[in-house]
Amino acid sequence: MNSKSNASNSKALTKRAVIFGLLLGMIYTFLGIYLSYKVGLVALGGIFILGYMLLQLTGSYNYKENVILTIIASACLLPAFEISDNIAALIIFRQYSNYQIVISFPLLFFIGLVGSILGIFLLMPFKDHLLSLKWPMVEPSAKMMKALGGGKEERKRAFSSMFVSAAITLTTLLGRIRTLTLPSLPSFIGFEVSPMMAGLGFFISLLGVISLLLGALYSIGVWFFLEGANPTLNLSKHIMHPWIFSLAIGIMVTTALMNIVLNRKAFADALKSFKRERKSSNFTYWVSPISMILLPLIALVGLYFILGSFQMTLEIIYVTIIGIPITFLAAFFVAMARGETGFATSFSIDIVLLMSILLFAPDLAILLIGFSFMNALEMSSNRTIQSLKLASLTEIREKDVLKAIIISIIPGALIGAGVIWFFINVLGGIGTNIFPCPSAYVTGGYVLGVREAIIHGLLPEMYDLRIILVGAVISIIFGVIQAKKKLKGFSLIPFAIGTLIPATYIFPMFLGAALDIYLKRKYRENLVTYNQERNKWTIITSGLFAGEGVVLMFFYLAYLFIPLS
Repeated sequence: MNSKSNASNSKALTKRAVIFGLLLGMIYTFLGIYLSYKVGLVALGGIFILGYMLLQLTGSYNYKENVILTIIASACLLPAFEISDNIAALIIFRQYSNYQIVISFPLLFFIGLVGSILGIFLLMPFKDHLLSLKWPMVEPSAKMMKALGGGKEERKRAFSSMFVSAAITLTTLLGRIRTLTLPSLPSFIGFEVSPMMAGLGFFISLLGVISLLLGALYSIGVWFFLEGANPTLNLSKHIMHPWIFSLAIGIMVTTALMNIVLNRKAFADALKSFKRERKSSNFTYWVSPISMILLPLIALVGLYFILGSFQMTLEIIYVTIIGIPITFLAAFFVAMARGETGFATSFSIDIVLLMSILLFAPDLAILLIGFSFMNALEMSSNRTIQSLKLASLTEIREKDVLKAIIISIIPGALIGAGVIWFFINVLGGIGTNIFPCPSAYVTGGYVLGVREAIIHGLLPEMYDLRIILVGAVISIIFGVIQAKKKLKGFSLIPFAIGTLIPATYIFPMFLGAALDIYLKRKYRENLVTYNQERNKWTIITSGLFAGEGVVLMFFYLAYLFIPLS
């Protein structure tokens, strides 16, 4: 009781919280980009678990410090995540662009930095209303951090799983047995020896992994029946087959639009609340419009010096000017939906894409750079509100939270830019067998397809309207049934992603998913025991992430100094 009381009266924004937050931010940025470029899914957990361990090792545990540490680490992730998919798409679809933009470190740093900083203030005039919502995905984290005063058992589990994960990863890397496959199969069909993938399956759950597997089996079927079971087939070529790419596009775009339609009441409520809050907010209202005005002005100056082309810079600014008000409304809607349900789908890119093409038909590269700014602005605004909600549940001052976020942005942008540049230039490139970047294929392919269809009335070769229509119809039927029957836990999005990523990564996910379903079945009659057991395995799987992640990071960094071919 006394320890909790002391924690509630202690400082949150301490030196060790900042240092450990930045350290974990660096590790998790690498892990996040690695998973995104590897499998297109990012389910990183355990930042606050590792924060707990670091705080225990360097003194007494203080949950307030852990909250700040977690906020700093999460804010460090933003600049990389906000731009990674669009940058990867720009590289993958470079041949369809007239502007050959060099993806330099200064460009990556600048886009992530500007969008992240200005995004902090985008929704601040409406924070009082947004913080009054439930935010169901935030409350469990707050409770967990408060309750983590545990002791030896938690540390033992975390350290043990980290050690096992690190040992397996190092052994498989050095022994060149990380990917198990057969000579008669292409490299994207096999089994990846990866504790991290097993941990990912635990967080995704069995239904999510089953959905991924169904997509992978469909992809394997296309390889076998339509591509002649060619064992030397390259993954990037396989993904671009119309029976894979067009179906995935049809499902993912239609599902996103269906989410907006099915949540139209929440959207209407968000707009009403937006109008009401605009009139009644006591917070200084000017920070939001000022941030929206500053974005194109700063981008104009910075991009001109980095790109060296006024015409190219001006076209990107046109896209940002069109997109800023739409992104603002989308950010508000997403924050409202996440605050009420925990989940939301953004609509900003779709509308900005159509308006930009209809108004002045920008080049593909221009659109993707412009969307990077929009993503940074929107994601940063939502992460700020989410962090403030976490702080309100853990008795931390808003001033300390905003300081922590601002402290994190510059090093986060530096780390994020360095990690993305590293994957592009050092680790074999993106859009390859090593890093297939499935979500970037969808992002870039969608933008390219819409642009070509509107401007030229033609579709790229990976598009087949009949297959897109099939994917759209399946998504609509599934969405209607899901809404009427109130089905939860199963989505067509993982199925679509499963068609685009190597089956090699999906099979080990079943180990974690099987553990998840085992716990549910064993303790289904005792919710308290189930929560205790799941918390225990959350610590263990977080250790699996961390152990493999640290080894991979240092192993790949060795490429800079030691040839590992």
